Amino acid sequence: MNTCNHKWSMTNIRNGYLVVEGCHRCKARTSFFSLETVPPIDDYQEGQHFWTYLGSFQAVKFDLSCSQCSKVVSLDDMMGLMLSTCRAPDCEVARLSAEGGKGTWVYVALCADSTHNSGKCVSDAGIQALTEYFNANLKDPGKRIVVVPCRMCKSIDTCEGIVIADAGLTDIY
Repeated sequence: MNTCNHKWSMTNIRNGYLVVEGCHRCKARTSFFSLETVPPIDDYQEGQHFWTYLGSFQAVKFDLSCSQCSKVVSLDDMMGLMLSTCRAPDCEVARLSAEGGKGTWVYVALCADSTHNSGKCVSDAGIQALTEYFNANLKDPGKRIVVVPCRMCKSIDTCEGIVIADAGLTDIY
């Protein structure tokens, strides 16, 4: 069994937009990452869905690579990362933030299907690697980063937070 104290770094960094669309027929939501210089806003039909542009946010996508063992964790299932500012009393993400205290920041890894009807979200391996990455670079001993999948939000469509827009994520510590 190979155990490594991973030393993660960002790789395959892509700047673009997190684009959110909704189907007015079934109320489904989807999002995707776009590398275009201007986010696409066209309405279109795909099967039974009539997708309409709901909004977009500047965002960054990346993977994580360990310099010790060369392992790469693909974060293709993560469309963006959001610093949660949620205070809803019935939201598990808000509860985690409150329980962690002043020094705890909760990042929500956003997947493509905010309704989670597909049963898919950001992988457990991705969440673990992100948590290790952010906590490894902390200078303040009272600080802690918790990374959670968006399925933990009561409603990601109404969740409050700031979508991270640049690769200098660790600079905000």
